[in-house]
Amino acid sequence: MICTHRIQDGICVVSIEGNIALDGVNEAKSYLKPHLESPDVKGLVMNFEKVNFIDSSGIGLIVSIFKTMQQKEGKFALTNLSKKNEEIFSITRLNKILDIYDSESEAVGALTG
Repeated sequence: MICTHRIQDGICVVSIEGNIALDGVNEAKSYLKPHLESPDVKGLVMNFEKVNFIDSSGIGLIVSIFKTMQQKEGKFALTNLSKKNEEIFSITRLNKILDIYDSESEAVGALTG
């Protein structure tokens, strides 16, 4: 799994490439931690455009990020989910509590607005 990010108007946009699975979750947590703890980051968007697969460990990571952002009164959104990943979030009912957008620009706009 490869993570890259940029900060735009107080929103950290994280792009992930590969699988969000057990073997990469700790690496992702370490990568995201400074951004989640930064007082300058008011929201976080995870771009799933290049995510092939997410397992239960990855789902746990997403829930953990969601809870962290809630605690700091920040915003969190996912974007560019494949049909397969949309189905996973639907089966787990996380699509009912997470903000999911079709495009990165839509997600950033919603979080900054």
